[in-house]
Amino acid sequence: MFDPHQTAPKKRASVERDFSAVILVGYGESLYPFNQGTNVISKALMPVGNIPIINSVIDWVLASGLLDILIIVPNIFHDQIADHIAEAYSKSTHAKARIDLRKNTEGERDEEENESFDGKDGTARILKRFRNLIKSDFVLLPCDISPPPYLPLKKVLDKHRSTPKAILTSVFYEPIESVKENEEKFLIGLDRTTDELLLIQPMQALDEDFRVRTALLNHHPTLSLTTRLLDAHVYVFRRTFLDLLATRRAKDLGSMKDQVVPWLIKGGWQRGLGEKWAPILDPPTRDPLAEALARSTTAPVSRSLLFHSQSSPSPSVSPYPDTTPTSPSADADMYSSGILPPASSHKFGNTPEWKCQVMVITPPPSPPSADQPGQQKGQQKGQAQGGKGKQDKSRAPPHEPEYLIRANSLAGYWELNRRFIKSLSSATPPFVTKSGSGPSSVRTTVAGEDAGTAPDVSPQAQISPDSVMGEGTRVGEKASIKKCIIGRHCVIGKGAKLNNCVLWDFVTVEENARVENSIVCSNGRIGEKSQVKDCEFGTGFEAKPGAILKGERLIAGQEA
Repeated sequence: MFDPHQTAPKKRASVERDFSAVILVGYGESLYPFNQGTNVISKALMPVGNIPIINSVIDWVLASGLLDILIIVPNIFHDQIADHIAEAYSKSTHAKARIDLRKNTEGERDEEENESFDGKDGTARILKRFRNLIKSDFVLLPCDISPPPYLPLKKVLDKHRSTPKAILTSVFYEPIESVKENEEKFLIGLDRTTDELLLIQPMQALDEDFRVRTALLNHHPTLSLTTRLLDAHVYVFRRTFLDLLATRRAKDLGSMKDQVVPWLIKGGWQRGLGEKWAPILDPPTRDPLAEALARSTTAPVSRSLLFHSQSSPSPSVSPYPDTTPTSPSADADMYSSGILPPASSHKFGNTPEWKCQVMVITPPPSPPSADQPGQQKGQQKGQAQGGKGKQDKSRAPPHEPEYLIRANSLAGYWELNRRFIKSLSSATPPFVTKSGSGPSSVRTTVAGEDAGTAPDVSPQAQISPDSVMGEGTRVGEKASIKKCIIGRHCVIGKGAKLNNCVLWDFVTVEENARVENSIVCSNGRIGEKSQVKDCEFGTGFEAKPGAILKGERLIAGQEA
């Protein structure tokens, strides 16, 4: 299924699928100090609950039924990601998945591109290079997204499937406050009646007097503007978008979010751009009915098999079903009844036959706050027995909305780990081991197919139920661990106290050290009797014995 040393792409199945997935792995520019220093790991492999964040993205894709996944990674991270994919998504566990891992320099370059590649091209330029590997409509995803349970990827894909005019279906979301404060603000223009995305403008680039074009208001009089939403970098594209992207010079392409998507949505309401792009985005041979039938779960198989995803079909040989008067009358009925819009005639001067649509994701409303009858009786009984001020311990904790979160910033990464720790208090652990003869139960996580060496925990150590430890970790006597995620093969010394911390793999906390509200990356070391609070340390950082650090962000070799 996946060979990290393979250079040629594997032969695809004969039956084409309507979507594939493309996952872009970046450098994590907003993740200092995790992204600098020695032996830095890719942000795709940053652990959340000791599981690399990219796993949640790949699992999200596979759960939607998509099996073709193209992952494009920076050169320096290729080998470590290849090793992880080969282990976590092996042929024995994911036999049907087809994961193609590529370095971002392997794609086809334009002639004008500078050969002295610096390795940090924009996402749009990288996507253009690999356009020939993408044979169907596709969903473009980041490697660091953690979707909430109420947002299966299939829901996003179905929205795109059900809108034949959609060139783009993008996902915007309302972030949790702790993350929103640290994100760049954008002015987003939407038409909520048609679910169209119409405007994306960074707030920093706006003048005091903001002007809206008359053409935009004429086409969308119900335009609404908001600054409360963020772009999730989840884009479902029609395959013909790549043909439009190919017309742009590489040097003019940068970020998908900041440049290309704002540029694309203008064509939906600017007549000049719409007419210019229509032959590429909505070619005359494209038939919305054929696409709808191909993706239908109720259409006869003989008709759905007539559709094959192609980029720019030849005018002489159309891959779509014949829609001449000799074709079944049901086709014409679907057009005339309004179930599908009329096939594009490309009579220039009219509104373009395509649009960019949006899904706005917000947490579902909280359940009713009224107490259950049983809880009310329990409270009344307690009061009758003189239990003034006592509360029923069976009372459910207050509901906390689940947000879509990305780990592309320190705030987002913190929030993901906080949410994971919170889930431990109510979830049943995957398995529990007991170390020594003590009564402590240790929650552990499994890496790969084998749990490996179970954590070695002293019977005198105190570990809260909402903590988790990776394989091979050792905890000394009288150590205290509360609300923490401890990675693999860590060493927690005698008398060390950890509270609300995230430790990656191979971290050492020496005797009597205190660490609170901090993240320590792989191979870090906290010296004996050190006091660390509200800090983030990069890979290989060492705090000297007796050091007192608060609110620091440091990499290996730095001192406060």
